[in-house]
Amino acid sequence: MVQNESTRQVSHVPTWSFFVIAALGLWLFTAPAAFDFHSSKLVISDMVCGALLVFLSMCCRKNPKQLMLWLIALIGIWIQFSPLLYWAPNPGSYYINVLIGCLVITFSVILFPLPGELPDAEPTVPPGWKYNPSSGPQRLPIAILVFFCWTISRYLAAYQLGYIETIWDPFFVPGTVAVIESTVSKDFFVSDAGLGALAYTVEFFTTCQGGKARWRTAPWLVLVFGILVVPVGLVSMTLVILQPLVVGTWCTLCLATASCMLIAIPFAIDEVAASLQFLKLTGWKNLFRGGECPGAMVDERTPEMNHSMLEIVKAGAWGVTLPWNLVLLVVVGIFLMATPAIFHIEGLLFDTDPILGAFTVVASVVSFSERMRKFRWAVLFFGLAVLALAWIVSQGVLVHSVIGILMVLLCIRKGELD
Repeated sequence: MVQNESTRQVSHVPTWSFFVIAALGLWLFTAPAAFDFHSSKLVISDMVCGALLVFLSMCCRKNPKQLMLWLIALIGIWIQFSPLLYWAPNPGSYYINVLIGCLVITFSVILFPLPGELPDAEPTVPPGWKYNPSSGPQRLPIAILVFFCWTISRYLAAYQLGYIETIWDPFFVPGTVAVIESTVSKDFFVSDAGLGALAYTVEFFTTCQGGKARWRTAPWLVLVFGILVVPVGLVSMTLVILQPLVVGTWCTLCLATASCMLIAIPFAIDEVAASLQFLKLTGWKNLFRGGECPGAMVDERTPEMNHSMLEIVKAGAWGVTLPWNLVLLVVVGIFLMATPAIFHIEGLLFDTDPILGAFTVVASVVSFSERMRKFRWAVLFFGLAVLALAWIVSQGVLVHSVIGILMVLLCIRKGELD
């Protein structure tokens, strides 16, 4: 008789990991006694989660099940979320929960193959490709960018939760403070910066999880990873673009995180494309179980992670190129965003220039990916919109005509490919 997927036994998880999870549960259970959490709800949540971790890990020790492992991982996510939900007044409680939550997820599903995942073996290069998009060097830039975003979000959350009294912003006044204290931000039932930090944590784990063949052994994971990086990154960038219109100022740290997520998109999109290609060739029935891919090739090109950093950096950039015309489009887009301030433009263009400029930057950066090079044609419409709006409102016609024509001309060239 075939076992149900949720109850199927998992033999690849080492027994010692469950003892580590149990130790983390005991740490969480006893933490309120050592630190005054100043929140009875958080104390109850941590003690219940700690007891559950000990119980579940000991149950899994001899007979690990997929459902149990995922349940432990979900508890790890809740442990990180609970200080935000209860607005933990003590910074120690927040950081203890974040640390233990991350470690629980790591020792339950991150350090080991996914439950039901196929063996991580060759071939790992998708048919028709020159490189493996799931290799360590390919995912390293994304992990670094996401970790940087996590550190910024954690800093912003510390201010929102009341752990620090000032926030740093070197360029804009009132800048970051005005954004994270805005009514839009306060409408969230939790700290939105803390929620962002939690999202970046999950994003970091999905970046690290799975082996070098995960585009075909765990395509569902790659698609989840792609959703977290691409659509969520674009939404984040859109929200930042709207900051001057909604709040009336920019936030330097928000711009930094949005820029990092935007840069991560061209690095992430190729692995998503590889998984979609695999599912197209073999059928969507393999979404959750993976399989062999016809025409896949053995990877003889990617350096190991213990090779020189120069080799690893070069391998991490495969599939991403910087054509001079797209780089110039990024510069033009940034200049368009600053045009109202430089030329003292008001009215309709004051609102539309930053938006069209930002969208130009987004489309150009996404097009750095060789798989998304056609996305550059979106700039054509933005350029035409710049020209039309300038002539309609009869303001800044000369400068907008130059910018619009440059946008139209620069998006035509496809650029070199690796």
